[in-house]
Formats: sequence, structure tokens, C-alpha cells
Amino acid sequence: MEIKSPIAEVGCTSDVLFDFVANLENLEPLLPSEQVQSFQLDGDVCRFKVVGGFDVVIKKTSEERPHLILFSSQQGTPIRFGLEVRIESVEDRANVQVVCDADLNPFMRMMAEKPLQNIFDGMVEKIVNRFPAA
Repeated sequence: MEIKSPIAEVGCTSDVLFDFVANLENLEPLLPSEQVQSFQLDGDVCRFKVVGGFDVVIKKTSEERPHLILFSSQQGTPIRFGLEVRIESVEDRANVQVVCDADLNPFMRMMAEKPLQNIFDGMVEKIVNRFPAA
């Protein structure tokens, strides 16, 4: 199952956006606080709890500067998923989208789809607020 945030325009170059998102220290402020709690960072692995749901452990697994950052769920997460932050250059600005490809059975889909959609939409919204396009 694929969950996609909207594509949003940001007011910085793809290089600036890539550097910001690739630095996992910047991930916590991008996660919507009403959806995520107990954020912990340990090198290239971060852990957090989805409010009312489940624990998530993700690791940055690769990157293709300045267009793609890949994360994957790790042991301790009840669902397996890959997460892509896609960055597209548009002149002196960039577009960003968060895409999740999750392996969910029907029960887990009912439980996880909406919270995950809210998290990814919230991430993009916070990126846009950090780098406004106006």
C-alpha cells in the first residue's frame, strides 16, 4: 500500500532542502507533535511512538543528492515500510513529497493508514512552513 503526501513547493533550492531533511536532527521538528511522541535519535536511527498506536523505528538507508532520501522501518516496528522524501528541482526552488510504501494486512491498514497519512502530510506542511515559497 502506498501513502503519498501532497507535492508542495518550497522556497529554497533542492540542495538546501536536501541538506535539511537528510540531517536526522531536523526530523523531530518536522514530525507533527499531535501525532508523534517520545522521539529519540541514535546516529542514523530514530524511534518514536505514533499517538494512540504503535512504535516506529526508522533508519536512513540511502540518499541520492539532491533528489531522494530513503528510510526503512527497523526491528521494533510492527509494520514494514519504506519511506522516500522526494525532492524535485524547479529553477531556484524545489518541490517535496513524502511517499511511504507499507506492507500492511487489512487489519493493520485500518489501524495505521490514517495516522501515517497525517504524519506525512504534517511533515510536508512543516517543511513548507520552514521554507515558505512566497
